[in-house]
Amino acid sequence: MHKPESHKRNKVFIYWVEIVGTCNLRCPTCATGNFLDTEFNSGPNPTGFMKLSLFKQILEKIKSDDVSDRTEVHLHTWGEPLLNPKVAEFITLTKEAGYVCGVSSNLNLDKNLKEVIKADPQMFRVSVSGYYQENYSKTHKRGDIKVVKANMYRLRHLIDQYKSKTEVQVLYHVYKHNAGDDLLMMMKLCDELKFTLDPVWAFYTPLEKSLAYINGKATDADLETISMLAVDPFKATQAALPFKDQDCDLRKTHMTINIDGSVQLCNYTYDNAYVVAPSFVDIPHMDLQHMRYSNDMCSICMENAQHVYPTYLVGEGMDKIGEAALFENNAKFVFKQHSEPRLALRKGNMIEAIELPRYPGPKVKQNRGLRKIKNLFLGKT
Repeated sequence: MHKPESHKRNKVFIYWVEIVGTCNLRCPTCATGNFLDTEFNSGPNPTGFMKLSLFKQILEKIKSDDVSDRTEVHLHTWGEPLLNPKVAEFITLTKEAGYVCGVSSNLNLDKNLKEVIKADPQMFRVSVSGYYQENYSKTHKRGDIKVVKANMYRLRHLIDQYKSKTEVQVLYHVYKHNAGDDLLMMMKLCDELKFTLDPVWAFYTPLEKSLAYINGKATDADLETISMLAVDPFKATQAALPFKDQDCDLRKTHMTINIDGSVQLCNYTYDNAYVVAPSFVDIPHMDLQHMRYSNDMCSICMENAQHVYPTYLVGEGMDKIGEAALFENNAKFVFKQHSEPRLALRKGNMIEAIELPRYPGPKVKQNRGLRKIKNLFLGKT
């Protein structure tokens, strides 16, 4: 049985801080889009915006805990951070504290976009699943890809105008149906705008939904969505089971803080039932870790290897499953997330490797020492 290592300092520790308790979209593979009110075990999660005063206390607590050589604070879990009218102030406070700051957005609104870029976070991630509305609308419900593309151009303009060092990373979620012209055109757009394109396998969240599916309890709506996935959760689980005994990165080096300052078991769980502590700022770090490590859901999750494949610890297995699904659907591209070439054009029995647009941001000085390490940004599907 794994236990939190109180004697060992982390090289990196990542805090996911939810500053907005809702989203403007209802994506079917995301908890905000697929989790019904009737499915909560202990009532719906808190909504609204995190208060700046609470966030300041959180940053002070992170500083006093001092658990890693490099600390990252990402201002999102399930919510859309641009909805928070004070999002730029959250970024500024994070950077002033000496931490790497990341923001992720569906970019269906340009609210506060100028202020965000002026605040200059190290990373701005954009979530997409198509270039044309027909495919995009299947998996980004309520979204308009024309608005997204217009805002991508605005993002480039603002970065140039304010000489921002923010790295923009476009996270392209790969499904069975969108590894063709949509991916090609998004690649061209990213190259034009000098944004990094990072295709990744789409997978089903949250943990509660994934467990329901592999145990034969998925709803009809769940099954309809899962049918679009190139990496089927059941097949991925089977590939991951031989590796289930390893510890979970999401509890070892990550911590999720809700808008009310409570601590979630991890950023893969959604239900309010998996709040392990009422207050991050009042409880010592190792006490929080013991609460998480001893939680029953952790044992259930790990027994089913759900901590392995969503964190990409069985990458080659996921690639094989996804590649087979794309081939069966006559996809134009061969895609691998975990080996090179990551993207290749299918030409009969041959494939032609394609170089993805890569425009990494500048190296950043970390909060301890004078080392300069390229920013690592882990995002959510």
